[in-house]
Amino acid sequence: MEETISIYEMIEFIYGRCATNISKDEIAMILDLQEEFLASKGLIEIEEDEIY
Repeated sequence: MEETISIYEMIEFIYGRCATNISKDEIAMILDLQEEFLASKGLIEIEEDEIY
């Protein structure tokens, strides 16, 4: 089963949980690094979209 999760959804979810402690830009940077790491290990396949 293949499911797509958007970075925007993930940022909003994390920001909602810890809004006063971290900025959306910091969350985006962490998610980008996580995405690069997982892709480098062959654990995920990245599909770019035009929305984000």
